[in-house]
Amino acid sequence: MSGLDITEYLVSGDTVLIGQAAAEPPVLVREFIEAAGAIDGLTAVCGYTLSDAWEGASLGRPHIKAYVAHGALRRLTVKGLLDIIPWQYGRIEEFIEARRIPVDVVLLQVGPADAEGFYDLGATVDYAAAAAEHARVVLVEVNTNMPRTNSARRLHRSLVTASIPSSGTLAGSPARQPSEAERKAAENVAGFIPSGATIQLGVGALADAVAQAIRGRRGLRVRSGLVGDWLADLGDAGALDDSPGSCVTGVALGSERLYAFVNDSEQVRFAPLDEQIAPAAIAECDPFISVNSAIEVDLHGQVNSEVAGGRYVGAVGGQVDFFRAARRARSGLAIVALPATNTADTTSRIVSRLQGPVTTPQSDVDIVVTELGVADLRGTSYRERAERLIDVAAPQHRTVLRSQLPDWL
Repeated sequence: MSGLDITEYLVSGDTVLIGQAAAEPPVLVREFIEAAGAIDGLTAVCGYTLSDAWEGASLGRPHIKAYVAHGALRRLTVKGLLDIIPWQYGRIEEFIEARRIPVDVVLLQVGPADAEGFYDLGATVDYAAAAAEHARVVLVEVNTNMPRTNSARRLHRSLVTASIPSSGTLAGSPARQPSEAERKAAENVAGFIPSGATIQLGVGALADAVAQAIRGRRGLRVRSGLVGDWLADLGDAGALDDSPGSCVTGVALGSERLYAFVNDSEQVRFAPLDEQIAPAAIAECDPFISVNSAIEVDLHGQVNSEVAGGRYVGAVGGQVDFFRAARRARSGLAIVALPATNTADTTSRIVSRLQGPVTTPQSDVDIVVTELGVADLRGTSYRERAERLIDVAAPQHRTVLRSQLPDWL
């Protein structure tokens, strides 16, 4: 137990926003889920979760809403316990401030306060700080292992209702080695990233593979809502521009090596999404290359990054935010990269009809890349883009895809 009785701060009907990634407070989350068994009508609003305490949730205790089904939350979709809200990541803070998401309580993990009484938000600088300004109660877990990061956004002690100390190891994103198909797709993506480019990659095996493929570049800058260990990889390789603030992100999620890389770094600045993709900043990028993965892409170029096999496993996330930001750069590209087939090599990920919702419309996608090549969709008609997408599908699926072309093409 933490020594803090969380039930003293909760009332029936509360909406409780939980910090995401490294800002998720593991002790407070466990106690909150236990409290939800006794207090009716609690709602949890989550992002990327890493705590295994969510396994203790049951139907309606608490009611769990999230913009993403990553991390520990993915297992809850199987149990029917996750209520997905298809938010674009860039609008979450706006919804909180407008009380469309009426936050009563905030639970956060932060770094120690400085002499002026400001807690360091560490490796996650996002909408939670804005929520803390509007909430009735703010409870924080103060972790001495949280990296101190370069950010204008902090949390003052005056906003905090109560705190508990912590010295636990920060949770990280499970590492997975890229497949051969992902490595080949990443090499195809790398052909679009010159030295001096500004990049957005996200996290995951494919992002790691892209970073590996561009280690020889120089002067790279970063504007990415989420960064993984690949950021430290590029830094160690000498690929990054080393000027202050050349890398801007909101969330670092990876191993202790990544947290050490961002600790006290002037090179890496943490900011909320609206600052990451501020029009004036993006307009200076030449080029800005936004690379996102997907579950599948249809023959129009529409992207599903949310549903696979009848289950919600992904997110709307920041894909649309960053793809549209690419339009504001001096030169920009919105690239979708994915293997041509599923892991078992039985199902095409270039499809005639999406099995899930349209995460990103065809008009926001410039390039689709698989391990088999590049489909450049810029300036193409529907028929031309369908032909190019079929050309980067696995050969054994191309005949079927051609037979499924709509009559109006």
